[in-house]
Amino acid sequence: MKRKKAISYFNQGYNCAQSVFSAFSDEFGINKEIARSIASGFGAGFGRLQETCGVVTGAIMVIGCKYFKRNDCPGSKEIVYQKTRDFISRFKERNGTINCLELIGVDFNTEEGMQTAKKKNLFRDKCEKYVRDACEILEEII
Repeated sequence: MKRKKAISYFNQGYNCAQSVFSAFSDEFGINKEIARSIASGFGAGFGRLQETCGVVTGAIMVIGCKYFKRNDCPGSKEIVYQKTRDFISRFKERNGTINCLELIGVDFNTEEGMQTAKKKNLFRDKCEKYVRDACEILEEII
């Protein structure tokens, strides 16, 4: 199961986007280290800006790899957009939002926020759930 791989990667210290994207990357002939490099800046809502959750951006990378063929391939881009909307809709149904700050509830960019996140095990308890949810949704739609 991809979710077990992704959670294992997350627990090894890879960020949320890296964990989701690299769990699926082998299906597309993408080396895990390259996948992790590509996804490295997307963690914690784009470089810890806490915007769009990294599991969402990682999942959208998977969708693009699966469905985008070539720019001159009719309908390819539209399929990617449709699958992206479907993924986001399902993720919101489960979690209410795709915004990292809203999902986590603390600001990682303050000392107090980071201490709270660590003290309350938010990365393990919340982020791990979002990694799992993203993988489950991907497995349903791709």
